Formats: sequence, C-alpha cells, structure tokens
Amino acid sequence: MNSDATPDLSVLKEQLLIPELWQHLGLPGQPRASCRSPFRPDRSPSFSIYEGGRRWKDHATGEGGDAIDFLALACQVDAAEAVGRFRDLLGAPLPRRSGQGRGRSSHPQQWVQAAAAVSSPGPVLHRGTEADLQAVARSRGLSVQAVALAQSLRTLAFGRVCGHACWLLGDDSGLVTEARRLDGHPFPAQGSLGERKAHTLRGSRKDWPCGAAVLRRYPHFRTLLLVEGGPDYLAALHLLLRLQRWDILPVAMLGRSTGSLISPQALALMAGRRVLLVPHADADGGGLLAARRWATQLQAAGCPCEFFDFRPLPQAGGRAVKDLNDAVLATPHLSSELKQTLQNIIE
Repeated sequence: MNSDATPDLSVLKEQLLIPELWQHLGLPGQPRASCRSPFRPDRSPSFSIYEGGRRWKDHATGEGGDAIDFLALACQVDAAEAVGRFRDLLGAPLPRRSGQGRGRSSHPQQWVQAAAAVSSPGPVLHRGTEADLQAVARSRGLSVQAVALAQSLRTLAFGRVCGHACWLLGDDSGLVTEARRLDGHPFPAQGSLGERKAHTLRGSRKDWPCGAAVLRRYPHFRTLLLVEGGPDYLAALHLLLRLQRWDILPVAMLGRSTGSLISPQALALMAGRRVLLVPHADADGGGLLAARRWATQLQAAGCPCEFFDFRPLPQAGGRAVKDLNDAVLATPHLSSELKQTLQNIIE
C-alpha cells in the first residue's frame, strides 16, 4: 500500500476494538462478554462484547454491530459520520472528493464562509452592529463587552437563519456553527425538526469545542474554561472580564446530547493545558456525566482537569442555579460567591 492510499476500513477495525473505543469515549461500566449497557439504564447485564472485541449486542433492544455501529450509537451520528470519526481516531486519511482540499484560509470570517457552504439555504453572515451586540447582551443578561469580545475572537457572527435574525457561534475551524434567535424565542418546528432553542447548521460537528481554533492564533493560553452550550460560552467571557483574567480562554461543547467524543484535532490543540470544566447541573446528572467523559479524553491528552459544581450554591430567587449563565443572572451575593469560588479554583 502506498502512502497516498486510503486504508481499507476492515483493516482499521482491527486496530481499534470496541473495548478500547469504549474506554476512549469515557463510557460508564466495563466492556465484557456480559456487562451493562453504556447507553441506557441497565439493572441486569444485557449487553455483550464478543468476537474478540469486534462485535457488540444489546440483547434488550436488539441493537448490535461492529465498532463503527458502536461509535455511531455512542455519538448519535449516522454511519457516514461515524466512519469519518473512526478514521480520525486512528489518524487515517479520509477519501477526498475531486477538487477537495484541506488548506485553511486566514480570512477573519472563514467559519462564516464554511457555515454558508454547508447550510441550506446558506445564510449571509456578518459582523454585528452595536445594536446587535446589545441585543445579545440584553437577552442573556451579560455585558456588551463580553459579547464584543466573542466577536473579536472570531467566535460570534450574525445573520438570518430559518427566516429569523440570529446570533451564531463558531470558530475558524469551520467545523461547527450554531444559531440562536436574537429575540430569544425558540425556532418553531419545521419539517423533521421540532421546536428548538438552538439551530445547528447542517454539516456541523458537535465534537469540535467552539473556540478551540482560537488557540491556533493565540497559543499562549495555558488554562481553558470548558463550558456547555452557547449561552455559557458568552457567560464565561463575561465572568473572565469581571475577574480580569486575560490568561484564561473559554471553549464550549455545544450540547451534550450528540455524544461525548472530542475531536482528536481539537484535543491536539488543547493538549497539555489546564482545563476547568463547568458542566450544567442538570436534574438527570447528564451534564456532569458528559463533562467527566470529556475530562477522560482531555487527561489522556495531558490536560490536568478540575470541575466546578453548581449544586452546593444557594438558590437564586427560589430556583436552583444550573449553569454559568444562570449564575451571572443571579443575585449579587450569589454572583460574588461564584466568582470567589472560581477564583480559588483557578489560582
């Protein structure tokens, strides 16, 4: 096989077996011939790994398959996407379409161009006006300076998506773009899509932490603040500005429901840096579980990891603080306590 050939998928499957993939993804439990499912509550073992780690079967649901099928279910992606992620994990080249290149432009709005290329129809995105920045700041209870900083970092743009004026998060990787309406309302159900707070542009990859591409331009950051979701990304910038911590860079996994895999390319950028994870305090514990899986991968990349837990904090206005944006909107006393606690962890 010459160096330009694409390795056969059957050969690659022999290099990464399901137990290794299970551990890499940070899934709960231990992969065995008889074990509990890592994908659902499973009180009695009804899951099997067999054929030397090459095949799996969930006897309760009837699902099963090979390592690609396992990855697809773990990350909630289709078969084609799972193949691409599997190859990425092994550093194997992907087949290229005619005329397709991998060069990266230095254009400040590269991710905007990439977003337009993969959406249908592609939105025309632009830098926000002062009024745009103020609208986002008001809708999230944040400072205009924090929103403007996101735009300066090339992680924020504006445009119309699904017929609505929106703010969008992405970065120079061009791999992920997520839109939210400027008026704060959810996107209405459309076709196969239900009502949703955020609309992910087609072709986006949720395994890419938004903001990680900033490290290509500013590699001096040695501490990262990893949060979940677009609003918490902006809230992290707001908090870091108030703490006057210019040495910490926020990045965001845009949702936990699409799987727990972090792109190997992003891990390579983040490698060796200290990471403070700020997961959502969801009632089902899913935010913390996802963050622990992210931490497993980050630690394997040489990143010391620490967690911030909202649950011990007092309630604000009678309701629990579940995320960083909630905390920013909380009472001054609670916000001050949060800042002090984060400052102690960061030091």
